[in-house]
Amino acid sequence: MNEAEPHIPNVDRVEAAEETNRLAELADLEAPPRLPFAVVGIGASAGGLVAFMELFRAMPSDTGMAFVLVQHLPPDRESMVAEILQRNTAMPVQQVSDDMPVEPNHVYVIRPGYTLTLKNGRLRLGERLEKPRHSRPVDDFFRSLAEEQRERAICVILSGMGSNGAAGGQAVKAVGGLCVAQDPDTAEFPSMPRHLIDAGYADFILRPSEMPEAILAYARHPYARDQRGAEGNKAEGAGSTATPQEVQQREQQQLREILAIVRTRTRFDFTGYKKPTVMRRIQRRMGLNRLTDLGNYAKFLRQNAVEVTGLADDLLIHVTGFFRDADAWEALRQTVIVPLVRSREPEGVIRCWVAACSSGEEAYSLAILLVEESERADKRLNIKVFATDTAERTLSNARNGVYPGGIESEMAPDRLQRFFERDDAVYRVRQDLRERVVFAPQNVLSDPPFSRLDIVTCRNLLIYLEPEVQLRVFALMHFGLREGGALFLGNSEMIPVSAGTFESIDKKARIYRRVGPTRHGTIDFQLPRPSAGELDRQRSNALSPVAPRSVAQLTARALIALHVPAAVTVDRNYHVVYYQGDTQLYLSQPTGEPTQDLIALANEQVRGAVRTALQRAMASGAVEVVPDGWAINGEGQRHRIIVTASPLALHEAPDLFVVSFQRLEASSAPIGLGDDEGTSEGRAPNEELQRLRDELQSAIEELQASAEEHKAAAEEAMSMNEELQSSNEELETSKEEMQSLNEELSTVNSQLHAKMDELQKTSGDLRSLLASTDIAVIFLDSQFRIRRYTPAA
Repeated sequence: MNEAEPHIPNVDRVEAAEETNRLAELADLEAPPRLPFAVVGIGASAGGLVAFMELFRAMPSDTGMAFVLVQHLPPDRESMVAEILQRNTAMPVQQVSDDMPVEPNHVYVIRPGYTLTLKNGRLRLGERLEKPRHSRPVDDFFRSLAEEQRERAICVILSGMGSNGAAGGQAVKAVGGLCVAQDPDTAEFPSMPRHLIDAGYADFILRPSEMPEAILAYARHPYARDQRGAEGNKAEGAGSTATPQEVQQREQQQLREILAIVRTRTRFDFTGYKKPTVMRRIQRRMGLNRLTDLGNYAKFLRQNAVEVTGLADDLLIHVTGFFRDADAWEALRQTVIVPLVRSREPEGVIRCWVAACSSGEEAYSLAILLVEESERADKRLNIKVFATDTAERTLSNARNGVYPGGIESEMAPDRLQRFFERDDAVYRVRQDLRERVVFAPQNVLSDPPFSRLDIVTCRNLLIYLEPEVQLRVFALMHFGLREGGALFLGNSEMIPVSAGTFESIDKKARIYRRVGPTRHGTIDFQLPRPSAGELDRQRSNALSPVAPRSVAQLTARALIALHVPAAVTVDRNYHVVYYQGDTQLYLSQPTGEPTQDLIALANEQVRGAVRTALQRAMASGAVEVVPDGWAINGEGQRHRIIVTASPLALHEAPDLFVVSFQRLEASSAPIGLGDDEGTSEGRAPNEELQRLRDELQSAIEELQASAEEHKAAAEEAMSMNEELQSSNEELETSKEEMQSLNEELSTVNSQLHAKMDELQKTSGDLRSLLASTDIAVIFLDSQFRIRRYTPAA
């Protein structure tokens, strides 16, 4: 990185680094887990009771963890889940009551009709819900679990319909917790675990009976057991003769080795990231793989390419949401977006850049605000939001524009209806909003930035970077913004005023304005370095002599140049893919943007013949000749042109056609007896005019017929669309009601099945008891009629 000392004095750079670093430390070193033991949140819906029982039959009773079960339950019925599960585990199973303390080796079951959260180590019930399909209890609990327990938060998604739990799983994964999904092939209803897996948040995909082993191994690892993630080498060094300094040096060397492996196997360089953050993420991966020594983990990375990808994905912390920190977004709208839209002329351009966009929620949030303000100002603006990230997986999700149902809590209902379409259990970004956002892979630490930008958002990335790297990012943002452009940071990030490149617009919301000219020398655009293999190939290509062409090749080229007519090769869309010979007499580039359309390139005299020949060749699949083209050379002589179109008889190119132009000698026919001068001079133009008239008449008839057909089809489609739209709305409403009812019935049915099994066992025990006793007993009803008696009676 180049530094420009005259522009940014050393004192200012140190102050800027220290100020930003303090904020980063505060954001990174958040409060430790509230409870000293791991808490396992288990979410399920339809079919979940069977998975619950399978899980707890395999779970030991002395794990030292607490288990909280969150299931979609009908609010108007009492739940029998706690009673049924008590027969499958030795741990106490209780239905949650408000403000209930969480204790290890206990199982807690959500109360029907309530949402559940974890706060200050106690379970809190929300307001009673009458319509469970409008709530997302699993997401709500997982989010509170992530906030309270951080790396000691464990979430499990079992059988169920819908996408509930995916958004909460993202929160748990972001704070360094563990996410486990049931294998969809073993789930009665695989939708819920499938959404967690497709979003990329599942660390393990297991059968319920296989989950206890993985969960226990993680919870007993030093990462989850100690205060903020113990370091394996330090633990081992305590019992050895090595001094603390030697242990620390060895640990730093192993950390550099791990980052070098990641940099070599992937294109990500994490040397500029803060070491405590990197260490915590590495320890999390060690916990997943049951390793406690950094050296052994480095060896494991060399042998496992999948783990390298997993570690890189963990280090690229993906945590975002729609309108995250709503007050800050409202401040951005009022102080930046409203004045920006007001100052732009209609059809003006607004360019924005969202750095480290993750799965795209922030980019779509910015685009939504810009579209809303442009519509409010009644201006049609060209809005472009460039959203970049280094992780291809999250970029792919962002491009798809599909998000789980939990986003209802992140934006107003009218905004949700305006910019999203409901598709089963997910929401899909509407096409008009999607077209305004451009997603691309880019590393803000090494790749050049976008330019001429009005707004740049870089939220919650700087808190993970070293101070010197933060200053370089500020320089890149300053370079990319227009004069007066706005920079929007996260609520724990700040630009020091002493840097002299930005001034504060809203200090609380972390919104800044670019000031001053671009400071040349403060940024360094790194060119990609070729690999060793590429360098060897370049050297060998430079040293190796060019192989001489054979006599046959030279002869064929000479004959083609002398005797083959000018021609072009086109596809079925009339796009030229190859030129042969001198086509200047027949083709010319029209005024405006460059084009490869043969019809647009063809001169007016041969355009009709070219179109006719190509249409016939495409329809018949054979050679077609049209002899009525004309062209005028540079000397003003008129030549007759024969246009030939023929398909290429190659299996490799079945949709390519060759159009050749054969020029005849200049017209010099003698004047016939009885022909006057006007007739002789006007014959050729009259023939061409008649041909054009015939073509025009044919085209008009085809267009009229096509227009009538299209009109009828459009009217019919419009009528059908209105009917289908009405039916679709009715079906959508019925589907939501039926899905909610189906989930409730499935849950009740599972409970009743378990109760029936219990009754059958009890009835069998009583029959055996009565059959084996020698006491004569007669059972009577209220009318003294015999209902049952023992054999002795």
